[in-house]
Amino acid sequence: MSDTSKNSAAETALCVDFFQIVDDQMMAKNRTDGCGFELQWADVRRQWMDDTHGAFAYRCLPLTIANQLGWHVTCPVGFTAFWRGDPATGSIDFTFDSDPHFWKPLINDQFGQGIITWNTPFLVRTKPVGTRLLVTGPANYFRRFAHPLTAVIETDWLTASFTMNYKIAVECEPVRFEAGEPLMQLIPIGGDLYRDLQGARVTYQRLIDDPEMHRLYTDWSSGRREFHQAKAAGQVKPDDWQKDYFRGRDVDGNAAQTHHATKLRPPVIEFK
Repeated sequence: MSDTSKNSAAETALCVDFFQIVDDQMMAKNRTDGCGFELQWADVRRQWMDDTHGAFAYRCLPLTIANQLGWHVTCPVGFTAFWRGDPATGSIDFTFDSDPHFWKPLINDQFGQGIITWNTPFLVRTKPVGTRLLVTGPANYFRRFAHPLTAVIETDWLTASFTMNYKIAVECEPVRFEAGEPLMQLIPIGGDLYRDLQGARVTYQRLIDDPEMHRLYTDWSSGRREFHQAKAAGQVKPDDWQKDYFRGRDVDGNAAQTHHATKLRPPVIEFK
């Protein structure tokens, strides 16, 4: 590869910079009480998936890839939130497991409408121009009575921090957050998201009007139906499953012509 090609590749490669903006005492690695923020590669495991029969939920590759896409920031302290139902600011009562005076400025009710806000510990910058950061709740992770709000942030230029927010969905019911559990998932989006999406070529048609796609789908659908019929008849082991998608091959047995992955390898973080 020529020097020019190397420079071009470096300029277009996704770059994610995390800047810690809080004091070291707010980070879990510097504490002994089990509290503190932590940045970690998103964990593939989910308790509800572990609890499925034979952990079969992990056979769904789209789910497991989503689980481990990007980074988790953990909840820094355990607490219970109780929304009294008033839409005004200050209508959420917080009961922290430890040191409420320390954590209250970081976790509070500053927008009203039953929204819990975390002032997050990082400023994130991405390169090249056009890249963004998707901030959402941990994928396929569920919480009773509260739902994470999702945001897309223009981290290619932003020089400010951002907040993570959960909307309490049911008034007068306690909502629990545990120290160390995943609070948010940070997913960098490469390319120029806005321009690429707004300039995308998008088509719409009936499947039957595309003979080849119709054939491929029909063959897949028939094969799946026959597989489940064979399983119901005891001709297939109960724990067997079709693995075409997992193995990255189409109904004709052809390998995917794109980068197929069954597991994501976290990039190395360089500490400066």
